[in-house]
Amino acid sequence: MNISTANTIYPQSINFQGNKLTRINKSLSLRDIYSNPDPKEFIELRKIYNSLWEKLSLPENLKPRLQYKAMLSEMGFSPKDYTIFVKKNTPPFKMNVRNKTGKNESFLRHEIEHVKQIWDIIRFLGVEGATKEFKNSRVFDYDLSPNFIKKMKEIRKTLGPIEPNTKEAKNALQYIEAVRNYPDMESYNGVLSFKDLINGIKYRNNTLEKNANLAEKNFRPSLFKTIKITFKEFIKLLSNQ
Repeated sequence: MNISTANTIYPQSINFQGNKLTRINKSLSLRDIYSNPDPKEFIELRKIYNSLWEKLSLPENLKPRLQYKAMLSEMGFSPKDYTIFVKKNTPPFKMNVRNKTGKNESFLRHEIEHVKQIWDIIRFLGVEGATKEFKNSRVFDYDLSPNFIKKMKEIRKTLGPIEPNTKEAKNALQYIEAVRNYPDMESYNGVLSFKDLINGIKYRNNTLEKNANLAEKNFRPSLFKTIKITFKEFIKLLSNQ
């Protein structure tokens, strides 16, 4: 999903009384509006990603890239690019808090589950069969690049085929059906329609998303932890102004 944004001049937000609060407000406002990614926070996110991948005992040669991108969702896995994209315009304070609470780890776990789902389809259908399947699906609404076809061969070679009449085969068949029935989530233009509501329900109930949400749930931080760390980081931000 490619999103372009026009250059826009934003008015300064209302300042609170007091020099220190004014500086804090200006700092937060600029960061929230322009959201320049903080390299240190992306480095920390990459460490979380590498640690999670290792924790899950997944093959290093099959690890997707991690990259910033301007998009609506917080994270997303693109099979075409074999990349997990991270929302570029996330305010640094928010990204920092998510890194420390474990929220970003849970987001990454969700996307890694999608990676594993694609692996299962490729392993079950083979490269030629998966290529035909992907070319006819909404999820893969593009010509498959030579790089992705090369990656499919590597996946098949590294993990081996999935044999018929096994539990893995049953899962792969469910994922193939889910890919075929994946709802169109790209039509939303800011005005919520009845069709968008129906697609939202289909999206949540799609096997690809249901299983990814279940995987994410095991890593999701508690509300208490999130509030505690958010408060702690905000106090730290105040003290540094």
